[in-house]
Amino acid sequence: MVAHLLRLKLHLLRNGLRRSVAAIVGMVFGVLYGGGFVVLVLAGMIALRAQGDLGLARTGVVLAGAGLVAGWALLPILLFGVDPTLDPTRFATFAVRERTLALGLVLSALVGLPGVATILLVLGTVVAGSRSVATTLLALVGGVLGLLTCVLLSRIVTAAASAVLGTRRGRDVAGVGGLALLVCVGPIVGGLSGGGLDRATVDRVAEVLAWTPLGWAWAAAGDVSLGHWGAGLARLLLAAVLCVVLLVVWERLLVSVLRNPRSTSGDGGTVRSGLGLFGRLPGTPMGAIAARAGTYWVRDPRFNMPAVMTVLLPAGLLIPGIGSGSDLALVAMPLASAYLIGWGQHNDVGYDSTAFWMHVASGVDGVSDRLGRLFPSGLMAVVCVPTYAVLGPALGAPWWLLPATLGVGCAVALNGFAVACVTSAVKQYAVPAPGENPFTSRPGAAGVTLGVQAVCGAAVFALSTPALGLGVLAYLGMRWAAWTALAVGPALGVLALVIGTRLGADLFRRRQAILLQDLVSMR
Repeated sequence: MVAHLLRLKLHLLRNGLRRSVAAIVGMVFGVLYGGGFVVLVLAGMIALRAQGDLGLARTGVVLAGAGLVAGWALLPILLFGVDPTLDPTRFATFAVRERTLALGLVLSALVGLPGVATILLVLGTVVAGSRSVATTLLALVGGVLGLLTCVLLSRIVTAAASAVLGTRRGRDVAGVGGLALLVCVGPIVGGLSGGGLDRATVDRVAEVLAWTPLGWAWAAAGDVSLGHWGAGLARLLLAAVLCVVLLVVWERLLVSVLRNPRSTSGDGGTVRSGLGLFGRLPGTPMGAIAARAGTYWVRDPRFNMPAVMTVLLPAGLLIPGIGSGSDLALVAMPLASAYLIGWGQHNDVGYDSTAFWMHVASGVDGVSDRLGRLFPSGLMAVVCVPTYAVLGPALGAPWWLLPATLGVGCAVALNGFAVACVTSAVKQYAVPAPGENPFTSRPGAAGVTLGVQAVCGAAVFALSTPALGLGVLAYLGMRWAAWTALAVGPALGVLALVIGTRLGADLFRRRQAILLQDLVSMR
């Protein structure tokens, strides 16, 4: 059965590439983009093997391995998502032993670019830790245990997060948890970087990680190479126990999902009355689309969790702003907020899935569609950008920079909306369908996703260059540039939004059928 799941995953990946040229281009882009990072890390591992400092090699392997485990646990939630073919709810109607299915889903997660890249990185840690036959064997065993830890932890975290976000209360708790995490990161980073990142600090960090689940599997070979056999074998045993515990937890979660499958988009049975936003916004095509978009952002976990993160992430700049007294970090908060809010709309049509047919069948005009979709993010920008702009000076940045940060922030947000109006009518990439796990990602879609996001980000930056230039001059002490940025930034942003809306509306009118065809093919 495990082999059958692996073959099925390979067939799905191959068929996805055959069905879409964009998927092939995206995979090539992903190989080039991620391959460079993998080659760089492998070169570092080989360099650690070539030099004679055993302690430095151990530190490098532990840090790389801990980063690998943390990446598998967090990146599927924050950025890329997980493969929906591995969603346990899809197997609820099949008579398959839970333990066999649990193992098969874990091994199937390694089929694809992320899995191949991770295996190569694990082999790199084996090379760096191989000093003798004993250390090579321990590094190999530790690498296998570390690889299993990565995949099992990723499956558990995404399954648990999906269950938490299935209710409104869970999403509220997750938002508060994200804010608490940002608050806790500040003292940790400040404590680590207070005296600078020297060799002693890095070694201390690696030593701490080596006694945590993130570093057990990776530190064993290094301990033995340094002559600490007891510590090395103890960490290897702890890593093996951790894999067993994670496998049991994953199997329990899988059994729970298979025996009681449930949608990830529910609201915990809450009953609502009234029309909500549909009764408050104007009864026009633009008002209807704005009400639909706003309702999605409130009720759909595919929207509201990214929205929470978009609001909170710029607050991370408070760490260097307050801890190190960096004025640049404080004045950059409204710019970061404006960029995330404006840029985040570039794939809005992709979230409609096949329901986009209603836009096509109703004959809605392009301008109403383009501007209506911007309602929730525009409301967020109106609140967040001025708030972060005022928060910077209130916490120590010069007050005379406020006009510059506000003007540049408005320009970046408006330019982001302008780019989104065009790109969301040109090319969509696969996202979780309504009712699916909000952390899923289509096989072979990572390259397309990265490509579209990179192009959109570059376009926003290019359009914002005049305002950013004035902001830089203001930061360098030219106070006239601050007030000029406040006048020029919003003016150029509004001009870009008008042009982007009209161009996007024309593209939307001519490409509705093509967009619907693309959305159907992504299902």
